[in-house]
Amino acid sequence: MQVRYLTTGQAASRCSVSPDTVLKWIRAGLLPARRTAGGHHRISERDLDLVLRPREPVCERPTGSARRQYRYCWEYNGNGRLLDACATCSVYQMRAQRCYEVARLVPDAGPSQKFCKTTCEDCDYYQLVHEQTVNILVITDNAELVRELRSKAGSTPYNLEFADCEYTCSAVVSRFRPDFAIIDCALGRQVSRDITYHLGQDPRIPFVRVILAGSEDEFPRECEKEVFATIERPFGIEDIRACIEGISGDGVS
Repeated sequence: MQVRYLTTGQAASRCSVSPDTVLKWIRAGLLPARRTAGGHHRISERDLDLVLRPREPVCERPTGSARRQYRYCWEYNGNGRLLDACATCSVYQMRAQRCYEVARLVPDAGPSQKFCKTTCEDCDYYQLVHEQTVNILVITDNAELVRELRSKAGSTPYNLEFADCEYTCSAVVSRFRPDFAIIDCALGRQVSRDITYHLGQDPRIPFVRVILAGSEDEFPRECEKEVFATIERPFGIEDIRACIEGISGDGVS
């Protein structure tokens, strides 16, 4: 079988990270690569697929409604692509995650009605997603914090996944659609900045809400526009719940 090789730019585009990040993975031995005669790196599609290969979820609630790869309404209506009608819809332009919540809370600024046949309760999309729980991605290298959050996640209305660096974060996002991403700024200001920026620019999760956890002097100032909220560290499952419910009113937005 013929192996296709990608440039660092092509690999970065697939992983929704920068070419510099791909080079960091190569230098750290996380991603195999070969050199061309001109000294450029080339990555095989097969090796890159291993980075993005789905793995068993870290923590899932037992109900079938919690098992999902969340689809936004514009993905559902366009079968995975953005239709012109959806691009002009106020729900999409507001970066809302659930059209039916917007329709209830702000009726005048709700969906464009192009795909609404009757009420939200009668909508096929609503039936598919309305009982699905909130997905939260926590990015931290604190093993004790991960163990604590895992042990208590079952008592919450959330699905939790974990990543410990930008590399594993990209791999998790390939199969897990976080509604919220919590970045532990103990990772360092530069790492926190890079992860915040790439999450905010990742086309796979256009409406993710980034929450930084740390002290005031740890927050990267360069990406304030990408940050939706902050919480103090140390934090636990109740702090996450309070933050999300404070943002959305009921844990779902």
